[in-house]
Amino acid sequence: MSNDTQYNLGHTSLAGQQWLSSNPNALRVLMLHGWLDNSASFTNLAPYLSDYNLSAVDLAGHGLSDHRPDGCFYHLWDYALDIISILNLSSQPLWLVGHSMGGAVAMLVAALAPEKVRGLIVLDSLGPATATPNERVVTMKRAMQKMLKQRSQRNTHYPSQEDLVYARMHGMTELSHDAAKLLVKRGSTVKNGEWVWRADPKLSFPSPYRMDEDSVEAYISSIKCPTLALLANQGFYGNEPDLLKRRTQMFPWIKVQFLDGSHHFHLETATCYSVAQEIHRFIDQN
Repeated sequence: MSNDTQYNLGHTSLAGQQWLSSNPNALRVLMLHGWLDNSASFTNLAPYLSDYNLSAVDLAGHGLSDHRPDGCFYHLWDYALDIISILNLSSQPLWLVGHSMGGAVAMLVAALAPEKVRGLIVLDSLGPATATPNERVVTMKRAMQKMLKQRSQRNTHYPSQEDLVYARMHGMTELSHDAAKLLVKRGSTVKNGEWVWRADPKLSFPSPYRMDEDSVEAYISSIKCPTLALLANQGFYGNEPDLLKRRTQMFPWIKVQFLDGSHHFHLETATCYSVAQEIHRFIDQN
C-alpha cells in the first residue's frame, strides 16, 4: 500500500507516492515516470521491490504535482533541477529508476549530481530524443507559435472516467485496460460534471529545443555510477541498433538487457515481475 507524499521545493511543489520497507535502513530508490504518465506507473512494480524504501514522483505538470506557470515550457533540465532539489533534501545518495522520459531525466541527474546517485536504472530509455542544429529554428518557431496560442487551449472533456481509460489504452503506446486505469485514476479529475486530464495541456506542445547527439553523449560519458538499461523487446529500441550501440558505448559502466514486453513492461502485470527481478538483482550486486 502506498502513502502520498509532497515535496515543497520553493520554486514548485511536487506530489508523489511512497512504498516503505519494514526495514527503516533499507536502500532508498527514487522512481521517475514517463511523459504523460504519473507515479502510478510504478504501482505494480513496487510490491516486488519491498526490500527497498521506494518513492515515485509525479513530475511537474503530471499527476497531482504543480504545473509550470503560463509562458514556461517543460524542459528536461527543469525536471533535472526538480529532482536534484529533492535529492538535496537528504545527505544520503540513492538509486534512481526512470522509465522513458523519466529515464532521460534520471540520466541528466546522474551526470549533474553524481554524488547524490548510487546507481541508475533506466527502463526502455537511453536518453533524450535529439535534433540536428539545422532543425532548431523550425522546431523553436513551431513551439513558440503553439505557446502564443495557449490561451485558446481547452482541456478535452469526457463523459466518464472509463472513456479516459479507453483513450489512454490507445495513445502513443498501447496499454492494457488495467494498466491504463491505474494511470487514469491518478491522472484525471472531475470538472463541471465531466472528466478531464490533470496533466498540463502544455505538455503536448512541441519541444522548443532538443540537444544534438554529441551533447547527449557528453552527459552519458559523465555518468559515473553503475547503470542498468532494461529494454523492452516490443519497445522503442529493438529497431534502433545503431542508436543503441552508439549510446551504450558512451557509458563508463552499463549493463544492457532486453526483456519481453511492451514500452510499459514495468507496469503491465504480465511482465512487471521480470523487470523487478532484474532491478533487484542489479541493486543487490552493486
